[in-house]
Amino acid sequence: MRLRPPPRPRDPLAKLLALNRFRDIPQSFLLHMQTLPLGVLVRGTLEWLLDDQLLTQLFHDNAPDHYTRELTLGALVKLLIQVSSGARPSVYAAFKADQDLANPSITTSFQALYGKLGRMQPAVSEALVRSSAARLGRLQQRQPPAAAEPVAGYRLRILDGNVLAGTDHRLKPLRRWLNTCLPGKSLVVYEPTCALVTDLVLCQDAYTQERALLAHVLPRVQANDLWVADRNFCTSRLVFGVVDRDGFFLIRQHRRNLPCRPLRRLRRCGVTTTAIVYEQPVETTDPETGVTLRLRRLELRLFEKTRDGERTLALLTNLPETVTALTLAETYRARWTIETHFQWLTQSLHCEVPSLGQPCAALLLFALSLVAGNALAVVRGSLRAAQGREAEAEVSGYYLADEIGADYRTLMKYLPADQWTGWRRLDEQALVQLLTTIAGAVRLGALTRSRRGPKKPPAQKPVYNKKHKHYSTDRLLKEEEDSC
Repeated sequence: MRLRPPPRPRDPLAKLLALNRFRDIPQSFLLHMQTLPLGVLVRGTLEWLLDDQLLTQLFHDNAPDHYTRELTLGALVKLLIQVSSGARPSVYAAFKADQDLANPSITTSFQALYGKLGRMQPAVSEALVRSSAARLGRLQQRQPPAAAEPVAGYRLRILDGNVLAGTDHRLKPLRRWLNTCLPGKSLVVYEPTCALVTDLVLCQDAYTQERALLAHVLPRVQANDLWVADRNFCTSRLVFGVVDRDGFFLIRQHRRNLPCRPLRRLRRCGVTTTAIVYEQPVETTDPETGVTLRLRRLELRLFEKTRDGERTLALLTNLPETVTALTLAETYRARWTIETHFQWLTQSLHCEVPSLGQPCAALLLFALSLVAGNALAVVRGSLRAAQGREAEAEVSGYYLADEIGADYRTLMKYLPADQWTGWRRLDEQALVQLLTTIAGAVRLGALTRSRRGPKKPPAQKPVYNKKHKHYSTDRLLKEEEDSC
């Protein structure tokens, strides 16, 4: 008697797409989900996130004086998101690729496209980031968190400024200068526990002082927020403004901007991995209202100097005594996560495109790079849910963005835009279920970080020889061989 072979287990993606809730997802996606899972994850998340109706309403709410007869905000955003996500190197490259499609989304000339970008109000760019973060945050509530809150009961929010890099001198007023021309500045609010940029303040004038933009940040402070910032933001306006809104802060002290009077001597509280921690109570007075506020001052005596050569850091906070000084010292170290996020946006995503000299256009592309970064945070959450926290922690952000950029362009060729409309109709629970199942098909071997040992100082300090602007590498190598 001939035995039949056991039935092959059904693919989990095929089983999922057979459910009624996913009836709007074409079966042609199955092969791409198996071969290009990262590209499908990002494109599907962005398609759900950047819904045309939501973008149209957002544009009318924040730019009521502008019109969208032929060039809609949805078409602009979906074109530029290809640049900010790394799929296309420039806006014009994305425009040319769009015009080559059977049904291009941009029906105007590229001059009209650049003109529209140059007139886009910063309020629209800010709203794009806030709206996308709110929607993606609801998805992340159904995923394993990126990290736990360092201080239980308080939402950690890191505030930092960012100046956009200089652009090419393509605009007529810029051509007569060799100096760097800066298109703008921003204040970014980053939440490391969910790895999302949740708020943004933009300014077209790059010379504007960051502290002058705090007036736009204070109305967005909520109760039990814990704001962490560098000493540049240590002002009476921020400190008393946060307290008035039932918020909390942990800020590096600036003695001139916010003078404080010590009430007792420093008391040693313990030792962390990087410093000895001391604490004392202090008082400060609002120069405008005369209100006095009692704070806690922490002094961190570091074991190693900072890059600026400093041995001591002073922190100010209004958190209660139930939060220990050692916990606060470790919490302040999370401020560097926003610097790491900026570096990743610059190196792996196209948050700064030199060809965009118009301030409004450069700020819009920067905002969309933040949106793309937020979408990748949801993708990483799907990887955590499908393959475990330890496996996701080893994924390199650089390799992840590079792989997604290649997959994104491939999907644009083989899956036209009209086939992605079903993603917009998925509810949050269905979308998270689909993303998690697709993430299970991702092979992480080529995406893991390349670890290296600690950097060693050079045995001989390099010098600059004014007599020679350059050297022959071959001759230097031969000299090294002869000396050995």
